[in-house]
Amino acid sequence: MYNKLYIMKPRFLLSHSFKRIGWMVFVPALVFGVFVQHAEYEIPGFSVALDSSSIYVSGEPLENNLTNELAGVLILIGGFFVAFSKEKIEDERVSQVRLESLQWSVYLNYALLFISLLVVYEEAFFYVMIYNMFTILIFFIIRFNFVLHLKHRLFHKAEAA
Repeated sequence: MYNKLYIMKPRFLLSHSFKRIGWMVFVPALVFGVFVQHAEYEIPGFSVALDSSSIYVSGEPLENNLTNELAGVLILIGGFFVAFSKEKIEDERVSQVRLESLQWSVYLNYALLFISLLVVYEEAFFYVMIYNMFTILIFFIIRFNFVLHLKHRLFHKAEAA
């Protein structure tokens, strides 16, 4: 029997059922977010009025459409559910892949940010910063699922031989 000290329990992970919900929110939200950003789409009537007393607004009252905020929130919620939900079998191997993927995504994100700081300017840099808010999460999801898929295939190939 295993000693309780040696059994690694994943901490701070959501239930596995959140992963399916996350994918159903994340993928459409990501497509929607890219569409909102590049086609400058706004949901009609989805605006909030900002008065001139706001510290961020000077002069006449402004109206802000919340479509891009909605897309961003949905991407973050869906991505969070996908990234931080348990796998069906959450063992030490999955925990190690999760940790390595998170570290790899942070390194890649900051490498791209460093390069962007040197070569991207003006309005284009603003768009780089918008995407930069989501890239750690997106890189993590891509790498984590890719590595798990490879390890799963190798395991089944070795098992069949």
